[in-house]
Amino acid sequence: MMGISVQQLRNYSNAGLLTPYVVDQESGYRYYSFEQFHYIDRIRYLRSLDMPLPDIEEILKEGTVDKMQELLEKQKKRIEAERERINEMYEDIVWYQKYFSYLKQYDFENVPYLVQLDKRYILTVGYEQDDDVESVETRLAALKNSEGLNQSHFRRQYGYLADFDALFRGEFKPRKYFVYLKDKLFDHPNIKELPAGTYLCFRSRICAGEWDVNEFKKYMKKYKKTAYVIANEYEDNLVEYHHCPYEVQILLEKE
Repeated sequence: MMGISVQQLRNYSNAGLLTPYVVDQESGYRYYSFEQFHYIDRIRYLRSLDMPLPDIEEILKEGTVDKMQELLEKQKKRIEAERERINEMYEDIVWYQKYFSYLKQYDFENVPYLVQLDKRYILTVGYEQDDDVESVETRLAALKNSEGLNQSHFRRQYGYLADFDALFRGEFKPRKYFVYLKDKLFDHPNIKELPAGTYLCFRSRICAGEWDVNEFKKYMKKYKKTAYVIANEYEDNLVEYHHCPYEVQILLEKE
């Protein structure tokens, strides 16, 4: 009649929320009075708000509106925290979808293009002369999971800060290896800010040495040397990523 199962009634009874009006000693059947319908309905409604059973028990035992308001406020804060967690998860999914579809943009057959970018934050480790992919990734992973930083919100995108002069000699010379942060929540010596601005970009498999310096060199004649040469990794498959495409971004600063 009330759309509630026998098992639910037993759970409420076992939890001490609702004692049957009569229990048949022979059959064990539980009977409820009309007056208890109101309590059953209230329990069901509070459970539909995902309120924990101990809180419902506290409301029913005290039987005051003040207690109801107190625990409704408590549940509202729980839901707000959960909503924030779900919204953040949703944003991460949307971001990750864009990450994998980004390579479909600016497909101009190696012609450089301009992109306006907001400031960004990265967690970096130095790239030493004898480093390779394995050593620098291992060092960054350890840093990400160190105390304090292990609670940070990272984007799953890696990249390099590269040497400007070497790039124009046709060499890819990393200075730092990094992973993106969603937000900068505190100061840390390894957290760096990439400035907002206009970036000259080109795409290439830079780790495989597949780019032509002359294609974009002429575009830099009226701009000064910059400390910001960023190479963002974009995985194009889920098996091998060492030679995946990169978008190289060079901050344009006029002389």
